[in-house]
Amino acid sequence: MTPGPYPGMEPQPYSPLPPAYGAQLPPQQPPTAHFGATAVAAATLASVIGLVGTIGFVVAVLRTVGHASSSRLLSGGIVGAADLAIAALSVAGAIGLFKRSPAGRVCVLVGSSLAVLDIVVFMIVGLGSSFVRKSAPPTLQMTFPSGFLWLIVPVAALVLAAHRATGAWLLPKTPPMPYHPGW
Repeated sequence: MTPGPYPGMEPQPYSPLPPAYGAQLPPQQPPTAHFGATAVAAATLASVIGLVGTIGFVVAVLRTVGHASSSRLLSGGIVGAADLAIAALSVAGAIGLFKRSPAGRVCVLVGSSLAVLDIVVFMIVGLGSSFVRKSAPPTLQMTFPSGFLWLIVPVAALVLAAHRATGAWLLPKTPPMPYHPGW
């Protein structure tokens, strides 16, 4: 056993930067394993939702202009406004998530929730119109399978945006220790 510089003192671990006048160096943080895969996937799905919302808005405007009646104007206006809100929130949220902004996460959550609500209302209206028109099989064959398939995208975006790993990836990172030449 080799004694240290003083009796009873153990050797200190090597530090690349010596402490300034006896100050202790802060402990190093362990590296995090958050690479942002959930956030990037949520942003990608949100951009798809935004694209579909934009197409829905354009279709609603074209239908309203093509058949200018008061009932068509009201229903087309409501559908167009909902699709515009979904598109705007989803695209803004996707851009925000790509830029690692917590506000982008909120926009994706709200936009995806509105998209889920829009699809569910579409399915309920399709079910109601099948009973009014007494044409249940064709309308139900068009409404429910496509509605359930389209529910996958906003629900997946909701789950990915709400995931804990997305929140951890959006947290501000601690800056590296400053380099002091001459120490």
